[in-house]
Amino acid sequence: MRVRPVFWFILALSCIGVLTLAVFLHTQTPAVMRVHLDQQQPVTSGVTTLELHLTDSQGLPIEQAQVLPEARMTNMNMATDQIRVAPLGHGNYMAQLNLYMVGPWEISINAHADGFEPVVQTLLVQVE
Repeated sequence: MRVRPVFWFILALSCIGVLTLAVFLHTQTPAVMRVHLDQQQPVTSGVTTLELHLTDSQGLPIEQAQVLPEARMTNMNMATDQIRVAPLGHGNYMAQLNLYMVGPWEISINAHADGFEPVVQTLLVQVE
């Protein structure tokens, strides 16, 4: 029994189509972010430190992510612009914020990494 050339052509075309789809179709995998506040009760006289740990869904650390924290007061229109983020390695990041006024603050942390869905986590803290 002999296979006709048209079937070989259909098989080759199918393989090329699947490979092309695999190369150009990028899926975003979910990421997991854990945030730990360094102080029990943040104060206005110092820097508030947040420790972040980014992993994929299997627990492997995510390196080279862009971590963008924002802090604003919830009871008035005030935000901090003194924010510093430092990568520590192995999926760990440290964010330092200057929460300069007493009251309730909302800290929103956005993390973006290539190949992963963006992650957003929000903390509500009371500064004294």
